[in-house]
Amino acid sequence: MPIALSYPHDPTTAAPRNLTARAIWAVAAELRRAIAVRPSPWALALPEIVRAARGLEVNHRPVRAEWDLAHPVHDEGGRPVLGICETDPAVPGVALVSVNAALLAKRPDLALSTVAHEVGHLVFDVPSALGEPCRRYRSVTVCPASLDRASLLSERRANEFMGALLVPPAALHLRLVTHARAEGLRMVHAPNHGRPGCRVLARGQRSDAVSGLVAVLAGDFGVSERFVAVRLQRYALIEGGVL
Repeated sequence: MPIALSYPHDPTTAAPRNLTARAIWAVAAELRRAIAVRPSPWALALPEIVRAARGLEVNHRPVRAEWDLAHPVHDEGGRPVLGICETDPAVPGVALVSVNAALLAKRPDLALSTVAHEVGHLVFDVPSALGEPCRRYRSVTVCPASLDRASLLSERRANEFMGALLVPPAALHLRLVTHARAEGLRMVHAPNHGRPGCRVLARGQRSDAVSGLVAVLAGDFGVSERFVAVRLQRYALIEGGVL
């Protein structure tokens, strides 16, 4: 049975409305609840994400995906890219997703985030693209400045979904509090997007202690330290918003 997801959208075109970050996080939470978290209680496994994303039901529309994780991937100009999500009228009703095995072989954290990013395109971009008469093609680019406005919005949305799917706000906040207490780091009350009423990391900590905390959190969720640092800021889990 496909996993059902929903968000505000245009009922005719299936295109998403203007979604807030919180709305995107909520969709990511819907999917995460349906994916087995193992063997870690916090990190998602790449095969489990791919398995779940083979068949989705987005706003009551079926979204089926065929995945290729075994070959090099290039954009239309022949340049290597991390991943591609495309739809083609010649393959009706199916999104074709490729993730670059050659580039990601030694970076399991980057492979995980690339897959999660492509799932974001499946959820938010493919439902409308499947009804179009032309081919639609999206690649994970290393140069966001080259994207047009619509593509940039799509990429930002996929990135926000990726972040919340792999490192959700409440779970990250819980682990932050646990590790910070164990290390004796100072916490303060401040508004946040994690667990209501829980303290956040105070500013002015020792840089080595903060770096160690971020490294441990990255290990918990199977992502990079940079990934965790961005999510801590996005969820306002650091006083003042800067590590």
